[in-house]
Amino acid sequence: MNKEDLLFLVLSVVLSTGRNITSKKTAKTNDKKADFFFCQTALFGTGTLILLLYVLSAPTKISTITYIYGIIYGILLILSQWMFTIALKTGNTSVCSVVYSLGFILPTLSGSLFWNESFTLLNGIGVALAIFIIVFSAQTKSKEKEMKKSFIPFIIMAMLSSGGLGIMQKVQGTSSAHNEKSAFLLTGFALAFVVSSVAYLLCGGKGKYSLKTATAPIFTGLCFGGANLFNTILAGKMNSAVFFPLQNISTILLTTLLGLIVFKEKLSSKTITVLFLSIFVILLFSI
Repeated sequence: MNKEDLLFLVLSVVLSTGRNITSKKTAKTNDKKADFFFCQTALFGTGTLILLLYVLSAPTKISTITYIYGIIYGILLILSQWMFTIALKTGNTSVCSVVYSLGFILPTLSGSLFWNESFTLLNGIGVALAIFIIVFSAQTKSKEKEMKKSFIPFIIMAMLSSGGLGIMQKVQGTSSAHNEKSAFLLTGFALAFVVSSVAYLLCGGKGKYSLKTATAPIFTGLCFGGANLFNTILAGKMNSAVFFPLQNISTILLTTLLGLIVFKEKLSSKTITVLFLSIFVILLFSI
């Protein structure tokens, strides 16, 4: 990994962590459908604006394939967000979060299946440990009633869509139009913004729309758009079996650390285990 890739990876992890933190605040405003779609409109609108400014700063000819990839990416963005939300209505939050996070397995394995990338024994161990860390970190001691099973189809769709985003980043990054990453992402975010806006209007536009309500989604959109840009760049350059688990685990590690520092969360034995295992996985993929 060269210095530029390392810098982009660090920025991706920082922005992804920022998205995780601000998403906590965003979720609190989604009491009704209109509230949810308003937040999604603000989120995708901010990401669209940032990517538009980036595209305009270095205008270039955009090929048809970029628009096609971007539309597919936008559909996956919408599906991953909406299906996850529907699943959370009846499903256990921890279970839904775990299944959704496991979507990174799809782009990780796709590298060796479709791009002839190497997948070593160490990569396999790293992926297995990454899955364990995600599942272990989401476990809770609270005893809840047996949850309804109606959420399962929706969370599976959310997981597949999340994994599809990583695969599309790889597809675009290795295509003949790989230099059009910003336009690819702009197309996806713009589509998600338009669809979210229409959905909000169809709800009657009676959500809690205010600058205060939009603050968290705006910051989430800034982080989400930036993280997607760096992820797409790196997905086209790095081995999938290294990049996707490494990015995912690093984000979990940084989110945990910030939870301890910013939110004054207690340093439990479980947290310590997650920290050390995350560091070990990062070192494993760095060999």
